[in-house]
Amino acid sequence: MKILHVVMRFYSYLFTLFISVFLTGFGVVAYLSDLHNWKLDTFIWTGKDLSNAMIAVGIVGVVSVLLAFLNVFRLLLPLVTLSLFGLIIYGFFWQGYKFADAEAFQGTVAVAVGAFGSFACSLMEFKREG
Repeated sequence: MKILHVVMRFYSYLFTLFISVFLTGFGVVAYLSDLHNWKLDTFIWTGKDLSNAMIAVGIVGVVSVLLAFLNVFRLLLPLVTLSLFGLIIYGFFWQGYKFADAEAFQGTVAVAVGAFGSFACSLMEFKREG
């Protein structure tokens, strides 16, 4: 059972790290190109605020994974994974995002399920010994 807990924790680490690096990359590219006139239908921010939000969410995600991995502040990881799951649900399903086709919808559902799984697996941080 202990191995399952470790695998679940590492899944949460990897998923959160992947999404965080992805978002940070988008924000950094926007800053390097100095183009902030963009809007994504899935986010509530636009322009420079969107670039700032992507970088901030990404950095917080990476920091939360590092702190949880180093056993410094384990509570932050479940909060970040829940926030990422909430952003995905809000952006793609709550706001009425229009999917291009059934395959795009299925891919988004898979990412949402993966984000929820990451949140559920991040709760294994509380079963971890000191």
